[in-house]
Amino acid sequence: MFPSKRSFVIACGMSAALLAAQGCWNPFGPGGGEDPSPVQYHEYCDSAWKVIDNLEYAYISRDLNLYMSCFRNDFEFHLLETDWADYDGDGQTDTYWGLDREELFHTYMFNSVDRIELTLNGTLDYKWSGGGEDTLYRELPRQFDLKVHIGSGGYQATGTARFICHPDSTGEYYIYRWIDESDQH
Repeated sequence: MFPSKRSFVIACGMSAALLAAQGCWNPFGPGGGEDPSPVQYHEYCDSAWKVIDNLEYAYISRDLNLYMSCFRNDFEFHLLETDWADYDGDGQTDTYWGLDREELFHTYMFNSVDRIELTLNGTLDYKWSGGGEDTLYRELPRQFDLKVHIGSGGYQATGTARFICHPDSTGEYYIYRWIDESDQH
């Protein structure tokens, strides 16, 4: 992408879960450039699947405020091992990043691209084993297809991500952890 596909992901702030397996495409060719299908935005996420819908909507609309409303301060984005690096400059390899880095990356990305198409597929929603006895921690694995339009070209990524969701003190679900399990090419 810039020097490499991975550099583009980090430079543009594309969360590695959505761009670890990328390929170029022509938005004017077959299958490219169509209007994305509408996604419902939920004002209050009383179920984990609703916050995943909101994440998809926020990407498509490139709305940073809506995007950030999908998370809380304890958010962690867990990277593929190939993406581990020292993102915060403390001399230690980071295996995940938090809310501040997620916001920084997506501010840059949403302001730097022409259009984003994202489709999240899957309906599984089950108790997350890492939540102990708390049955409100929900795990939602999702297949994704992402197209990022930049000028006359763009990038496409497909893969898998696991979203761990939990309700906050008001009962609204948010994404607690986003675990990248993308295809690697």
